Amino acid sequence: PATTIQRASFSSESSEKQGVFGWVQEKFTQREKDKQAVKLVDQINLMANSPSYTLKMFADEVDEQLSSWKTKIPGMGSTNEIKAAKESQVVVKEMVNQLGSDISAGELGKLDRKQKLKLSIACEKPLDDINRVLDLFRQMEIMHRILRYRKENGLPLPTDQAGLNMAMQQDGMKVMTNQEKKELGKLLEAKQ
Repeated sequence: PATTIQRASFSSESSEKQGVFGWVQEKFTQREKDKQAVKLVDQINLMANSPSYTLKMFADEVDEQLSSWKTKIPGMGSTNEIKAAKESQVVVKEMVNQLGSDISAGELGKLDRKQKLKLSIACEKPLDDINRVLDLFRQMEIMHRILRYRKENGLPLPTDQAGLNMAMQQDGMKVMTNQEKKELGKLLEAKQ
């Protein structure tokens, strides 16, 4: 009689081709996806229940992204996504050091060129990286407002990435300022 592992390894066509190692790899991949789904729901609930979105929350999210075991394995930590997160982490940590952890997107939006250059020098990153991180923070703050809007109006909170994208489409314009709408319009025009 076949053992459990043998039976499981022949349960699907892809596993059949890869054997036991393919089966184990599929299990690890599925487990990682399940963990990411739980983390996403936790993050959505945290954002929906927080009265404001601060630089500290953003820093924690960047740190969380880099705490995965995959980032510590040689070769795995060199993906473009991980590299970008590591660069963002350096910038965000310096922002927290210089500006404080309770600063909001509105306050960060008021940074002038001189302040951005000081940040650039302090974290030894180009001004483009500073602006990219500021844009990411603004996007996360908009997402926070969308989730708060949904919670305060009794709308269901998303439970996955597809639901999050749908919430952004449905409620994004309701929570964005006129200035943010103009910037989004310019961004969309530039892409076309």
